[in-house]
Amino acid sequence: MTTNVKNTLQALRASDFKHWVTTFWLVKRKLSQQQAKYSVLKVDTDAKLEQKLKNAVTEKILDQDYQLDDYDFLTADQDKSLLTIASSETDVTLIQAEIEKGTANAKVEQYEQLLDSWAMVIKLEHQDKAIYAYRKINKFNHAARLSHVSFIQFKDQELKDLDEKEIFTIDTQVDFFTYDGTTFIANKKEFEKTLNFRAGMEKNRDVVLKEFVDLNIFNDASLLKEHIGANLNYLRKVSSIQKSGYYKDATFMEELVKVNQLKNWGLQVENGAIVINEASIDLVLTLLNNGRLESPINHEMFDAAVKKKVT
Repeated sequence: MTTNVKNTLQALRASDFKHWVTTFWLVKRKLSQQQAKYSVLKVDTDAKLEQKLKNAVTEKILDQDYQLDDYDFLTADQDKSLLTIASSETDVTLIQAEIEKGTANAKVEQYEQLLDSWAMVIKLEHQDKAIYAYRKINKFNHAARLSHVSFIQFKDQELKDLDEKEIFTIDTQVDFFTYDGTTFIANKKEFEKTLNFRAGMEKNRDVVLKEFVDLNIFNDASLLKEHIGANLNYLRKVSSIQKSGYYKDATFMEELVKVNQLKNWGLQVENGAIVINEASIDLVLTLLNNGRLESPINHEMFDAAVKKKVT
């Protein structure tokens, strides 16, 4: 977490949002070979809804209960944490580039255009400043599912079928917002769903496994690739390994082998390369992420999937 990011949020919280202009956008997404392509539609709103949308964004920004922390692939429960990541590392840059085309984008004119949207974006702008707040669209706005949904009102002590065909529901919670090159994440799960992070983690898997072979860390990485597959838990682990980069440090790897022998952890090493087998895969992933930790108090040993460096 850099001081600049903290200062950016602090300055944003000090803003008077009264004169910021609010616009509402729907995001459409298409996947081709795991690559996401985004397009946007502008949606006009009445004054009451416009104010509600603005309030949803500003309330999230001004919530002082949130503590800033860095986004990582492996994190603890996100209770009142606002995770941060450079926007350039995510697909928000692609979505915002579409929104910034302004009037070149189509505007919603028919109800059917609202349906099957991927996400919604509330844009607040003033002079040269812009905030983009995102929320994943819920399942009740998909055409195929609406045929099985009834919209009902409780009135005069009974339930009444509204029998309305052009209802569009939105949830004004904010999953994440971007400002000045930083993305602030209030809901990690929805953030990752919205921005196709699984595909990114699968790319990380392929890159890091190739580097394992190139660096002669394993005698054969094929079993590791088969084991990781598309399992989200393992994809997170291997992405975290790539981000930390311990495996690229020759001194770290030499010490890993020495301590493994000293502590009798059970890794097999032949000609300087780790021998992979089914029983050792979880241990290997833990050690490569420097996740086997010893308490300096009572010297108990722990495998920590989530850790935070003490500074």
